[in-house]
Amino acid sequence: MVTEIIIAAELTRRALFTGAMSGAAVPALHTDATPTFIPESEKAQANGVASLDANAHVYVNQIPPGFATLDANGQVYQSQLPPMVATLDSNGHIFESQLPADVAKHDELVFNVRDYGALGDGTTDDLAAINAAIAAATAHGGGTVWFPVGVYLLSGAIGNTTAGLTSITLEGAGSQVTTLKASTNAPILTGIWYSCAVVNLVLDANGKGSPCISVHVDKTRLERLLLLNWNIYGINVNDGTFSDNGGLLNFIDRCNIQQNTGTGIYTGYRFYDSWIVNNNVGASDADLSIEGGPVRILGNHLDGSPTYNIVFRGNKRVLVSDNILEGSRKQSIVYTMPAWLSSDKPQIQIIGNMFSNGGKLAQNTYPAISITGVSSAARTEGFTVTGNTFACDDVGAGWTYVIEAQFARTIAAVGNQWKEGHMATQPCHFLTCSNTEVVGNHADNVVKTT
Repeated sequence: MVTEIIIAAELTRRALFTGAMSGAAVPALHTDATPTFIPESEKAQANGVASLDANAHVYVNQIPPGFATLDANGQVYQSQLPPMVATLDSNGHIFESQLPADVAKHDELVFNVRDYGALGDGTTDDLAAINAAIAAATAHGGGTVWFPVGVYLLSGAIGNTTAGLTSITLEGAGSQVTTLKASTNAPILTGIWYSCAVVNLVLDANGKGSPCISVHVDKTRLERLLLLNWNIYGINVNDGTFSDNGGLLNFIDRCNIQQNTGTGIYTGYRFYDSWIVNNNVGASDADLSIEGGPVRILGNHLDGSPTYNIVFRGNKRVLVSDNILEGSRKQSIVYTMPAWLSSDKPQIQIIGNMFSNGGKLAQNTYPAISITGVSSAARTEGFTVTGNTFACDDVGAGWTYVIEAQFARTIAAVGNQWKEGHMATQPCHFLTCSNTEVVGNHADNVVKTT
């Protein structure tokens, strides 16, 4: 009885409302049976209220044109969605093609350079498209600029030389199957990079005359890169070109810098508290040329046909450990005190490395390690050479001494293996030096503490 009263009251309300608004006749109440729906014959009401069928469903022809209807599975018909509304696939994911170009994909800040017009066909200039993807990532506060497999030709360098880039990752698909290739004499990467990463890309300077990378970095990773066809430098960081600020907590990690003309990795004194680790570096000048510090040089293979494996140009607190230093044409490690210093305490530790087959330019002419101060009044001091192996077994290889030093003091050579590492009578040659120790080394052992 209560139900009958409620239904009747609702029908009366609708009829009175529509009649008052439109002048339509008030429908008669059914007294012989309680209706479970509003008959379709009574649905034409000017107030726009839809009526229900026997299953309590709204009549489809009463739905305004802009409303979507449901199919038998309760899904919205795609054809009824407005053009800018994205639909879902069978897994409940949004189709990327329906997202606006400046919206990040994959539910995270990933910006696919193909979505911004890059083709990666090796012939089309993709620089503008890549810059557009970087701009979109920057507008979102940072993100990953993603490079699918391909060769992306560049008519200029990627990077910002004034404001710099912040929290941007450039990442390639697969393992060294995505190439950024220069079409002009410009680096692949340039400018200032704060808290960024460049990962898993081939950088091809294309023999046009530039480095692959010439940047200022701070809290940035250069990781798993293959560098090809560069000139002057493979990687040049923090030399003061783009910023006079220091840059710390950087990683150059697991990069393969193929042999070319110049220096493999060159750092300015603004590059400090950072790591150069697990790289393979070839070069014609120095594999590494390092200024400043602290810097950790760990686990690298420094080879090719370099003049030197490592050149130090004035440093502070440098650890050289667990590296293979191979094939230098002259010295393997050279430390030169800056001429403008009157005192110098670089605190360089050379520990647990393998030195092999150096001095190839002129056998029995160059030492494996050379340390040079400015004068007897301006000496460099503080070198530890411990637990290393020195050996030359290639034809034409051979160092004069393991260590040769001039205008230096406090040098310790302890616990090294160097039977095949030198050609002179004694392993160490100290000129105008003091407080040197050579003790506990295998094959030749001279104790000198003057």
